[in-house]
Amino acid sequence: MFAPGWRESAWRRLSDGFDLLVIGGGITGAGILHDAALRGLSVALVERGDFGSGTSSRSSKLIHGGLRYLRRMQLAITRTACRERDLLALANPHLVFPVQFLYPSYEHDLTPGWQVELGLSMYDHLTPVRHRHARVGADAAVELVPQLARKGLEFGLLYDDAVADDARLVLAVVSAGMLAGGSALSYARVEGLIRSADGRIAGARVTDLESGRSQEIRASVVINATGVWADEICAMGGQRRTHLRPSRGSHLLFSRASLPLDLAVTALSPDDGRPVFAVPHPEGTLVGTTDLFHDGPLDDPQPSAEEVAYLLRVAQHAFPSAGLTLRSMTGAFAGVRPVLSSRAATPSDASREEAVWVEDGLLSTAGGKLTTFRATAEKVVHAAIRLLPDERQAQAAPGSSTTFSLPWRCDPESTRAVVQALGVVEPVARGMVRRLGALALPVAASAGPPQLRPIADGLDVCGAEFVWHLHFGGCVHLEDLLLRRVRLGMWRPRRCLELVPDLRPLLRRAAGWSVARWNAEVARLEKAVANWLPPEGR
Repeated sequence: MFAPGWRESAWRRLSDGFDLLVIGGGITGAGILHDAALRGLSVALVERGDFGSGTSSRSSKLIHGGLRYLRRMQLAITRTACRERDLLALANPHLVFPVQFLYPSYEHDLTPGWQVELGLSMYDHLTPVRHRHARVGADAAVELVPQLARKGLEFGLLYDDAVADDARLVLAVVSAGMLAGGSALSYARVEGLIRSADGRIAGARVTDLESGRSQEIRASVVINATGVWADEICAMGGQRRTHLRPSRGSHLLFSRASLPLDLAVTALSPDDGRPVFAVPHPEGTLVGTTDLFHDGPLDDPQPSAEEVAYLLRVAQHAFPSAGLTLRSMTGAFAGVRPVLSSRAATPSDASREEAVWVEDGLLSTAGGKLTTFRATAEKVVHAAIRLLPDERQAQAAPGSSTTFSLPWRCDPESTRAVVQALGVVEPVARGMVRRLGALALPVAASAGPPQLRPIADGLDVCGAEFVWHLHFGGCVHLEDLLLRRVRLGMWRPRRCLELVPDLRPLLRRAAGWSVARWNAEVARLEKAVANWLPPEGR
C-alpha cells in the first residue's frame, strides 16, 4: 500500500471520481474506507495530516465495553462496545491485546463495591463470548498489585477488557481499506466543497500539502468523518448549526520502573469518586483520563495544570508506596473527543453513541468510541448507500467487515520466537511484532546484525524497523515515524529528542532527505513532541 511513490499514485487516482469521498483519516474515516471498499464501492479518503494524527492517536488506548456507561444505564453503547471489543480481539490478536483489570473496593468509597460487582455481572453477559469476573480478598488484591493502598481495602474485583496502540490500529484499518481497493492520501487538505447543478454537495477541492498542487475530487456522496472538526467541514457547506461540544481527556505517562503494574487498575478519584485507569503497556504505564468540556483550539491540545494535578492525586492515592511526583512522569498528553451537543451538565453525562446526519448531500458523523469504530463505519456506509444512484445501490455488496482480520495478522508469541531465532534480542523482537505483526518476519530476515540491534539501551526498536517504516509505512514526516509508527515520542519524548542527532545518518539515508529537509523535519518534530512532554518540560 505504501511502497515508494504511493502518494503520487494516490493523487492521480483522486481525479477518477468516486462513489464515496471520505474526509478524515482517523479511526472512523479509516473504518468507513474499509467497509465501503469491501462492498465494492469506489471510495477515497483524504486526511489533512498523518493518518490517525488527531484524536485517534491520543486516546486512552482501551478497547473496552465502558463499565462506567452501565452506571448511567447507557446499555446500548455498552452492549455494542463489548461485542466490538470481542470481535476485534478474536480477529486481530496482533493488534488488540487482552488485559485484566483490578477494581479495589474500599470501605470509604462513594460507590459501594457491591454495586460495582452487580455492574460487572451485567458486563459479563453483554456478548456471546462469556466473561467471568471474580472477587478476590484484600490480601490477594495486594499480592496482585503490591503498590496498592491497603487502608480500608475490603476486596478486589477482577474483570476482562483489552488494549491497543490506537495509532497502529488506525494505520492497519487504512491499509485494509487500500488492500480492498480503496484509495487514501495523507497530508491532503480539503479547502472547500463543490456542488452539482442541483445544489447538492458533490465533491471537494483538495490541496496536496506536500507539493502545493490542488484538484477537485468528484463523488456521489461526501462523508464528513473529521471528528471534533466536523462542524468546520459542515460550515464549508454553509451549515451554521453546531453539532458538537468537544470534551478533553488527559493522561499521564510513567515508566514501568516508577509504576510497575502487571494488570490494570481502576481507581476512584479521592476528589470526586470518578473512575481513573492505570493501564500497563510494554513502554510504560498510562494513567487517565479526565473528562472536561474543551473550549480551546482543537489542534494539539494539552493537559491543563489542574488535570495533571487531579490525575497525579489519583495515582498517589491509589499507589502510595510508589512515591509518584511530577518528576516521575515521562510524558503527558490530551485528546479531544467529538461529543455531541446535548443538555448534559458534564461530558461524562453525555452519550458516547454516534450520530449520522445529512445536510445538502453532505453526510456527517460524530460521537462514538475507538472501540466501536467498525459498527459506526457500517452504520455510516449504510446511510451513504441510500444516497447513491439507484444502479450503484443495487451493486453494493452487503457489509462484511466482521468477517475480515486486519492486515499482517499473526500469533504474537510464536512470531516473536521466530524473530528471535533470526538473531533479534527478545525486547526488540517483542517490539517489532507488536508494531509490525507478521511483517516483523521479513523485516528481521532481510536485515544484517548491525541493523537488528537496539538503537539505544533500554529501547525495543532497531534500525531495520525504522528503515521499513520510512520505506513502506506511509511516513511523510519524521514526526510520523517517531510519534505514531514507533511511539518513542509519546512514551519518552525527552529521550526521543535526545536520540535524533544519533539517528540522523540512518534516517536521512533511508528517507533520502537533504540537509535542509532534515533540519526542517527536526524542527517540525520538536514542535510536535513538545505537546507530549511532562508539564515541567514544556
